[in-house]
Amino acid sequence: MKMKNLLKQMVASIIFAGGLSVVTAGSAQASAFMLSEGQNMYTTGFTYSTASDWFNANRNRVPQGCNSSDVSWNNSYTYGYSYYYNFFASASLANQSCGVGPKTAGLGDVQVGVRGRLDNTRNGRTWELALNIPTGYDSKKINRLGYGKLGLWAGVAFSTQNTGWEAKIPTYWEFGTGINYWFGSPATQSKSYVKWSWRIDEDGVNRIVLKGVLKLSLRDHTPEPIPAAGNFLRNSGDYDAGIISAKYARRLNENWTGAVTIGETVWGRNISASRYGTLSFTYRWED
Repeated sequence: MKMKNLLKQMVASIIFAGGLSVVTAGSAQASAFMLSEGQNMYTTGFTYSTASDWFNANRNRVPQGCNSSDVSWNNSYTYGYSYYYNFFASASLANQSCGVGPKTAGLGDVQVGVRGRLDNTRNGRTWELALNIPTGYDSKKINRLGYGKLGLWAGVAFSTQNTGWEAKIPTYWEFGTGINYWFGSPATQSKSYVKWSWRIDEDGVNRIVLKGVLKLSLRDHTPEPIPAAGNFLRNSGDYDAGIISAKYARRLNENWTGAVTIGETVWGRNISASRYGTLSFTYRWED
């Protein structure tokens, strides 16, 4: 009972403290990673994103009309409720602007969910369900935090590292895919990723992670018009995106890990051709 009360308190504190993605709120994504019973993991960090170009409705890269400058404070928490189930929550505090136009600051979409094992005898096989809750959305603003509608996420993930996350495996692959469904105007969207992780040293103190993400709208849906400089759409509900990123992570001690990530949107439709950088820290502990 004490642990369940602790879980509720931690989830509530994160919801009010902040932490998702600066570019697109509600960015649920499956993970093949499972904590053991009684384990906790908290990640916090800052992301800066900027763009001067835009992928238009024909997927052509064109000038955006202004330089965007978006900053977010990201937080997420995962609790190992049991061997079979993990609970997680995340949210974001963001500040979005483009050129000399108005800025938007506040809490982005909040996400709460559960992750479980697809195979109870192996690691690296998971399913995931999550609810995206709108908070800071304002339809009167050019820069909008989130989508303004409730959303459901369902996904699965698989990893080649199936003998335990602490096994001495120098490299492994991970793949995940799922669907975002919105109770409103945003288009239903598929989201998939592939990730390659390399342990630089034998003990895994240093790690390099390369990742590719593909987001595709699943219906012919007219984006909600959002007037802005250059006549582009900020946080359109109907968009495609191809994103690549590289991360360097270092285990600082038994509990702390630090990471630096850089990434870029290299292909898309109705979305900024943005570049971003993230500095994050993860703290793990047991009850």
